[in-house]
Amino acid sequence: MRSCDACSRGWCQISARRRSPTRTQTARGRRRTQSRGPSAGRRPARPKQRLPTLVPANVASSTVTVQAADVLLQTLRVRGELGAGELRRRWAAVSVAGLAELVEYEGCALWLYRRLKELRLLDAAPLDFVNWLMAGARYLAAHNLRVYAQCDVIVKLLNSYGVPHVLLKGAARRQAADVYPYADARATGDVDVLLPQDLARPTWERLRAAGFEVANAAPWYDGHFHLPPLWNDWGVKVELHTSTALELLPAEAWRRMSDAARVIQGAAGETRIPAATELFWHALTHAAEARTDGFRIRFLQDAAVVWASGEEIDWGEIAGRLDSGELRDAAVARRWLGAAAWLSGIDTPDARLGELPAFDLCHLLRWRLLVFRAYGVWTNRPVWGRDSISRSRRLLMEEGTRSALDLPLTAPPAGATRLTQAGRYLAAGAARLCYQSWQMISPA
Repeated sequence: MRSCDACSRGWCQISARRRSPTRTQTARGRRRTQSRGPSAGRRPARPKQRLPTLVPANVASSTVTVQAADVLLQTLRVRGELGAGELRRRWAAVSVAGLAELVEYEGCALWLYRRLKELRLLDAAPLDFVNWLMAGARYLAAHNLRVYAQCDVIVKLLNSYGVPHVLLKGAARRQAADVYPYADARATGDVDVLLPQDLARPTWERLRAAGFEVANAAPWYDGHFHLPPLWNDWGVKVELHTSTALELLPAEAWRRMSDAARVIQGAAGETRIPAATELFWHALTHAAEARTDGFRIRFLQDAAVVWASGEEIDWGEIAGRLDSGELRDAAVARRWLGAAAWLSGIDTPDARLGELPAFDLCHLLRWRLLVFRAYGVWTNRPVWGRDSISRSRRLLMEEGTRSALDLPLTAPPAGATRLTQAGRYLAAGAARLCYQSWQMISPA
């Protein structure tokens, strides 16, 4: 998950580097360099790269805030009720202040660009925003090509070893793009492959012998559902899975994914991808693993595109797994399904799912956009930065999501001191209060 986010952050950083520094910024940077100086024997730190300011950072009216968040979602909605003409009118009238940061946070830049291009609306949106979006989409597409090339290398090696396998996540979405429109329209961070449990470790060792190295500390993955990631000079990680979730036994995971898998013949040889039911379920379990972070568009997209495709999904099986206790919080999972159904344009989900609780995705995105606009004076701070401004923005959005899901305050990190715990709960409580106060005065 984090690697996908990392590559989506990179394109905004590249966009930021294109902006020439002002004379004041240059002088300020020179003073910092002179005062600190490089540490002996240590690689010089790379300068922080910031998002470009696309539009004036003034906080717009609540009406415009609602319009901007809504037009984004209506454009992405696979079976949306708005035609291209109405979307064109809305894009022409919308203020895009804070929208670039929201798109980066949601991880939907590539999807949005492709939708605007296919609907012939790129000329309707403000030029600065479109240029920013095009640069980001091209960067992500180029990054994905590198991941897909690594995937082909792995498939060739697995076939040469005679190891049965099923591609997962982004590697599978790429192979299924002709069946599930926009399935490949988001960043792919690494190559995920499911193997039979008894073959996973020997295959991992053979890849090591073929030149791959361990990318992360191996002990951290003891008992995990995939082995420590490997990579080579390309810098793209490869994860060999024995299951798709901690709660799912490896034998059952292999049975589910392999029994009805689609066989794909490609340049790298034969490979397999999960059937629609398993692609859909894995999208749900992946989002559940990400907890409230799973209510970002990049996670919802994985299920929405499968749902909207019309491919046959075994809803009885999905409903049975929801009721089986396989997921940690089935109630939150049902709210997530409601949001994914709306994004896909499915007004009436299958009756076997039962009544899905309402989840107002539009309302939540209005709040997130408002957070970016309210911090407008700091719009050049990175969305995923570690500075206090970036972290406070993310906490405000996190508590908005948790409040909408009726979840408790964000817990402090494990091992935190009592003072740190108290401070974290105080900050989370203040963020929750901000969201609830806004909710009282803003239309649903």
